[in-house]
Parts: sequence; C-alpha cells; structure tokens
Amino acid sequence: MATHARYLSLSLVTAVLICITTVATNLVVDPFGAYKLVEWTGVNTSKPAMQRRVKLAKAYDLRHVTPQAIVLGTSRSHIGLRMTHPGWSVALPRRYNSAFDGATTREMYAYLRHAYALQPVRQVVLGLDTWQLGDGPATVRPDFDPSLLLTSGGYLDRVRLAANDIRLLANLATVQASFKTLAEQEAGPTWLAADGQRVGDVFFHEAEPSFVKAPGDYFRHVDQEEVGYKTEQAPPGRIKEPMGPGQAGSRPAQAETSFDYLARIVTFCREKHVDLRIFLTPAHAHQLEIARQVGEWPKIEKGKRELTSLLAADAAQHPNEEPFPLYDFSGYSSVTTETVPASGSRAEMTFYWDSSHFKELVGDWILDRLFDVHAAETEAPIDFGVKLTTGNVDAVNARMHANADAYRSAHADDVLFIKELVAKARSGQSLVAHSYNVDPQG
Repeated sequence: MATHARYLSLSLVTAVLICITTVATNLVVDPFGAYKLVEWTGVNTSKPAMQRRVKLAKAYDLRHVTPQAIVLGTSRSHIGLRMTHPGWSVALPRRYNSAFDGATTREMYAYLRHAYALQPVRQVVLGLDTWQLGDGPATVRPDFDPSLLLTSGGYLDRVRLAANDIRLLANLATVQASFKTLAEQEAGPTWLAADGQRVGDVFFHEAEPSFVKAPGDYFRHVDQEEVGYKTEQAPPGRIKEPMGPGQAGSRPAQAETSFDYLARIVTFCREKHVDLRIFLTPAHAHQLEIARQVGEWPKIEKGKRELTSLLAADAAQHPNEEPFPLYDFSGYSSVTTETVPASGSRAEMTFYWDSSHFKELVGDWILDRLFDVHAAETEAPIDFGVKLTTGNVDAVNARMHANADAYRSAHADDVLFIKELVAKARSGQSLVAHSYNVDPQG
C-alpha cells in the first residue's frame, strides 16, 4: 500500500512539474506575443507564430496597447491603412490597426467591444468590402475565438479572460509554437508591425516570391482565386466566406445578418460617443468585373442604399451630434482602373499589390478624405471617392454603370479574361494550381 501511495505521489508531482514547465516555457518564449515579459535576442524576439495566428495575436496586442483609435476591416484595411497618418485625433502610441484577413462584421463587432472594454475607444475607421453589405448570415471564421475577447470589462469577464490565459499557456499547441519560435528566429521576414498593420512592402517583396517574379501574373492569379471563390470552386486551404453577396444557401428566418452587425457597430459607437468613419474599400476594377459576371451588382447597390439609410436614420435620431460619414471608393476611377502589368513583367503597379489589396498611397488618400486633411505626398485624383448619402446613392450607382461601360470599352482584353475565368469555373475547370498566402476576399 505504501509503495502504491508513493507511486501516486510521484506521478502527481511529475504531472505538476510537467504543467509548470509547460506554462513557464510558453510564458518565457511567448510565441504569440501575448505576455511580452522577456525578450532575448536570437531566442524569442522574432515571433513567426504571430503571423500565422493574427486574430489571437491582435486580441492580446489590444490588451497591451489599450488603443483609443482603431481600424476595423479586412486585409485590405490591414495592409493599406497606416496608423502613422497624421489625421488621427489620438496620439500615436494609442492607435492600433485591428483589421485582419477575411474579417466578418460579427468579428469586427467583437473586436470593437474588446478594445472598448480595455480602454474607451475615441475613434474608429471602419473599412467595408462590398460583400459585407449583403443579407447573408452573420458568421465567424473557424479561427475566431471569442474566449480571447472581453465583452464588458466587468470582473467576471476578466476572470474568464484570465482562465483563457491559463488554458493558452498550458496548451500543447502553444508548446509546439514555442519550439517553432526557438527554431525559426532567422526563418523569414516579419510583416506584422507593432501597431497591427501588415506591412505591404515586407509581405509582398519578402514573403511572396511569386509577386516579385511577376506582379502582373500574381495579380491575375488573385483574380483566379476570387473567381474560384465566388463560383464555389475555392482551391484547397482557402476558407470560404458564407456571407458573400452571391453565396447560395439558406438561413433561419430570424438569423442575424452581416448587415445587422453593421447596425450594431453604428449603434455601439453612437452610444459610446465614438467618432466613427466608414468607407467602402477600393478593390481594382477586375474585382468589380468579377462581381458583375457572377451577378452580385444588384446586391451591392442594394447594400449601399441600406447603409446610407441606416446612417441617415442614426443622424436623425441624434440631431445634436455629428453624423457618421460614409465614403465610397469602390467604383471605377483613375485609381481602380490602373493598368495591370503584362505577363512576365517585373513592373509593379502604383496603386495595387493585387486586384484586392491597395497600397499605402491609396490608403493615405482614403484617410485624407475621411479626416479632411491633406497628408499624402500627392493629392488624390478628383474622381477617387465620393461621400455617400441617401440623396446621391442612386446617382452614384447609376454612374458606376456608365463608368463600367467606359472601362469595358477601353479594357476589352481584361474583361474577356475575367469572363473566360468565370465560364471555366462554372464549367468545373480548374483555375489555379495553388493558393497564395494572401486572401483575395480578405
């Protein structure tokens, strides 16, 4: 009996020591940048796991930065909007880009509440892709973890968050990430900046060799992925987004929609006296043509009308407060119709990394307009962006059709390329042999 008791005691002590060692290793190595207790050059200063778990890393980054100004959006805003733009009304150390790839409006709302629970947020820039204006169900991505996020900041909420910290530290997956961190200190470029932005120059030039080899070919491969996605032929490893305007399928009659969460964001910001500024992201004209070919335009136009109505109703209910502005950069313009480099050329575009993601210059023009300043080195083209209201939304939609006709006439080869991609996808033909790191929809 005594031998049995000693065996149980030894087993218990061993288990406790293993747990302590696991927690201590993960706490010191800190592969996701969650705790930032110790930094040893050549040991844990580079954290490649953060770039593979961006949502997790940003949930913790928000706890460290406690920002008063944030960006919400998808990878377009993640890449294109810099927090160093002088238009922000909050001091530089208290700004954070909390956008991430493929963010849904439900996820954006959760990260907004998390940020506000940590520190009352004063300013929010919300970048919306047109697919988020639809009435599809308000879903989340598989890697979204609400246990990482505060909802109210109350005592029980913070106890729950602390319990999740323990779970993360004792997790074997975190141990694997710690060992990878130790092994990959010099493994690759770090494109996730301390202020949350994905640094486009680093990501595309150092992490995407196919981009460097031929930017125009990379651009067209992203077109192919987008067509595959929208026609439900997404390549392996690509996450399908069930909220897109053209997505097939049904939902329960009472299910909340993507648009419902936009309304929640607006209501939350109004109740908390947050300075909210909204814009529709400027994807390249190729993306607009893809949307037209798969029949999404009516839903996009309807979404714009509904969003302007939502903001008009909010403004009417709060006549003594500033209305939340909405700018539309999503149409055809001298920016969005930029010529795509020829196949095999190493020339880069001025405004775009690919057909979905715009460069910082374009992001600066967007922030210039949103903040009513002139910080960019050059002025934005006069045809780039329009303030959208209930009074002009129908005219803007009509103008997009007219501008589309002009674009198709001037870029017949581009339009034919996209039309053929869609036809191939609908006939079941393979479009791409592999997927890229970047999420075209994101």
